[in-house]
Amino acid sequence: MTDAAPLPKRPRLGWVDSARGLALWAMVGFHLTWDLAYFGWVDRAIPVSVGFHWLGHAIAASFLLLVGVSLVLAEAARGPLLKSRAFWRRWATIVVAAGAISAASYWLFPETPIFFGILHCIALASLIAAPLVAAPVWIPLAAGALALAAPRLFAASFFDAPALWWTGLGTFEPSSNDFRPLLPWLAFVLFGVALGRMLVRRGTASEADRRDPLTRGLAFCGRHSLVFYLIHQPLLFGLFSLLAMAVVSPGREQAFVAQCAAQCVADTSEADLCQRTCACVVGRAKAAGYWLPMNRSALAPEQKLRAHDDIIACFGDSQAR
Repeated sequence: MTDAAPLPKRPRLGWVDSARGLALWAMVGFHLTWDLAYFGWVDRAIPVSVGFHWLGHAIAASFLLLVGVSLVLAEAARGPLLKSRAFWRRWATIVVAAGAISAASYWLFPETPIFFGILHCIALASLIAAPLVAAPVWIPLAAGALALAAPRLFAASFFDAPALWWTGLGTFEPSSNDFRPLLPWLAFVLFGVALGRMLVRRGTASEADRRDPLTRGLAFCGRHSLVFYLIHQPLLFGLFSLLAMAVVSPGREQAFVAQCAAQCVADTSEADLCQRTCACVVGRAKAAGYWLPMNRSALAPEQKLRAHDDIIACFGDSQAR
């Protein structure tokens, strides 16, 4: 059989769904950590650390690699992708979902919106990769290598225009909560196409894997990956938002004390005194039951009077030490 020979019809490879499910749960862990930092439950330096940055890249690369494999499986099951209604329905669904995520992100995070994230990349990369699914394996491999190197080879200030940020060929990275430009990320879809062709020919489906409960659970998530992707972060973010209405996180408390101390220092120039005073205020607020509304700037009139008295008392106590 030559490289360009038609792909044989194969059943769905259960391990591919399981791998996609595993990548989804890795993404949940990634976003959970981001949410914990955003709401002040863990160190806010974690999401901007180098290790966390590369973890996000690794998860995104695994998703895109599986997109390429899935394109091969879809063509093996249904025939030429660009003539398949199922392919276009799936593609249109991804485009709509990407648009919805962009709209929501502009509303929630206007300073770092998602204008070209993982779903946008999947949609465009799928269109580019689809004609190469039946090509000799070396073609998607070579094209993938070129896509991977493109930002280093072809980056220019011309691509710094906002309308061209999606290319990935600009000289800087725009601010976004999820930026996956076409280049170099197209490379992983193309590598997935090459990998998929080799795997489909070898028929690597495993019935034993399908009977394993963990693998079966991961496969279920993988088969519903788009729905899983769309709902997991709104659920997590919503839960933490509700929690923030009832509990002040350690990070929020530290931020309050730091802001309080900074304002105090501007008036007294005594850092230690201000730190002790602000920590005392928090302690008294907790004991009196007005810490949560104080943190949310929602004190009732009587609570404001109590807070005023506690601040004076804390300042006096701190001076006496």
